[in-house]
Amino acid sequence: MFGFLRLVLILLVVLTLVYGAVSLYSREARRAKLKRRWKDKGLTGDRAAFIQRGLKQYDRSFRRRLILLVYIVPLGALALLIYVINFM
Repeated sequence: MFGFLRLVLILLVVLTLVYGAVSLYSREARRAKLKRRWKDKGLTGDRAAFIQRGLKQYDRSFRRRLILLVYIVPLGALALLIYVINFM
């Protein structure tokens, strides 16, 4: 039982690191895309405000929530594997 708890704890730490890395990468990719859009369209005004609005929309987007699958898929697979091994 303690081995299983240790496995889950280590898995959660690793998944948290992966989630953080993917989240930061995705946010920076969105920021770069907004900067590119600003430059390509030749917009005028406050560029920082444009990027902040775009990032605020990104924070509420479905794509941002999909990153939570980093936790759901491995933990679900582990739970399914344990169920299949023990009860089938």
